[in-house]
Amino acid sequence: MGMASVYYDVLNHLVIDASINPRKTSEKACAEKHLHFSQDLDLNLYDRGYNAFWLYAFHHHHQSTFCMRAKTKQSLQVQAFVKSGKKEQIMTISPNKTSVKTCQDKGLPSTSIQCRLIRVELKNEVEVLITNLLDKVQYPVSCFKGLYHLRWGIEENYKRLKQWLEIENFSGQSALSIRQDFYAKIVALNLTTLVVISSQNVVSKRKQKCRLKYQVNFAQALSKMKHKILYLLSITVNKKMFYNELNKLIEYISKTIEAVRRGRSFPRKLKNIKNDIHYSQYKSSL
Repeated sequence: MGMASVYYDVLNHLVIDASINPRKTSEKACAEKHLHFSQDLDLNLYDRGYNAFWLYAFHHHHQSTFCMRAKTKQSLQVQAFVKSGKKEQIMTISPNKTSVKTCQDKGLPSTSIQCRLIRVELKNEVEVLITNLLDKVQYPVSCFKGLYHLRWGIEENYKRLKQWLEIENFSGQSALSIRQDFYAKIVALNLTTLVVISSQNVVSKRKQKCRLKYQVNFAQALSKMKHKILYLLSITVNKKMFYNELNKLIEYISKTIEAVRRGRSFPRKLKNIKNDIHYSQYKSSL
């Protein structure tokens, strides 16, 4: 068994960094490595599995921004905030003994940190977001619900990797072959995304007068790209041939489209996923 982690650009739908690790590696440890690829103006979005004082301290120390879903039943401060009914609150977070030691081990300051709690009302529950964006004028409460919703893009990316690219379907059993397969599929996904961006520009121009918006069907784009990637890479030395073939591919992909219908929601169907996972009948490689 192994544990994969992806640092994902939710606006451009590109994988910035990815890693495949031993199965007991923590998500927060993966995030720490990913953050070395963060740029100055990036805002890092996290779900509630990443709550940790040392990770707040890491962002504070490196002057980077974050927005994270808080665990409402773990912290007494967060519980009190939920009960108060307030929309937002500036809160001072102090580390416990374990957090102090972790910060010392990582070379991070263990002083108290000011963070901002944001209340997000949903149909059946209340979500609490924690962020170091403290400016209430520049970052009003109203912008955070839509902001955090963008994080759903990473879930869609994992679905593409697992269902469409079959990233768990490895061609070998050694650690090296698994890593080669993993990173090759990450590269394939990014190359497909770049072609889809160009194809989407073509679609948007063609459909600008239509009532509904249309987008490229990404599953179809992946299907078409898998037959072309190696060929495109092999002819890069011939620029004219490469651009001709690339333009043909962009035109071809721009014809496989689907309508975008905003606001639809369906109950999530949880099924037995055993048949969807490609476990090898061999011992663990990682």
